[in-house]
Formats: sequence, C-alpha cells, structure tokens
Amino acid sequence: MVLAPFFEKAPSLIISPDGSVLFECICNANPQPTIKWFLKDKELTGDRYVSKIKKMVGKFTVTLHIKNPTQADQGVYKVTATNTHGSHSVEQQYIYRCTGKEVFKTLD
Repeated sequence: MVLAPFFEKAPSLIISPDGSVLFECICNANPQPTIKWFLKDKELTGDRYVSKIKKMVGKFTVTLHIKNPTQADQGVYKVTATNTHGSHSVEQQYIYRCTGKEVFKTLD
C-alpha cells in the first residue's frame, strides 16, 4: 500500500542530562520518506545536528539530536517528510534555558 507521509503529531522534545536536545516524532509513509529538519526556515546541517529515521511496522521514528545547544538554537523547528506520493510537515518550539554557571560565565 502506498502512502503519502503523515506525522501523527508534533515532535516531542526531550532535554538530556548532558544538555543536548532530542526531537522525536512518528511518521506514517510508504515508501520511506526523505526527512529534512529546519530552524527558522533554514535547513539544519553540520555535525551538531544528527537526524535519524528508524523503520518500525508501517511507521518510522524520526529524530533530531542537537549537541551543545546555545541560545542561537532556540526557535520553531520544522520537520518535513517527502516521498513520491507527497509531503507533510509539523513544527515544535524550543526555548533555550541557560544555567546559573552560564550566566555568571558571561559576566567574567
């Protein structure tokens, strides 16, 4: 059965103990979609952004891992899934929260 990509809901947002950020969502599609992540309508590239897609039964788990996030990383993230039958996007906002150590570090 062919199926245009469709996200069930906006990505969940998990902040790891090491401070890294993980976005995760489920995408229904057949065939497997191409996934792209965007921040402020700019595609995310580079070593700090790790995007993965994992096949499950009839669905795909889609993740974006952001290493060492900064204030510049806050904003609205959009994930887009595209295959030969269509395209679908969902968004999630991320607000960076700095620690007390980071605040005082900037005052030195």
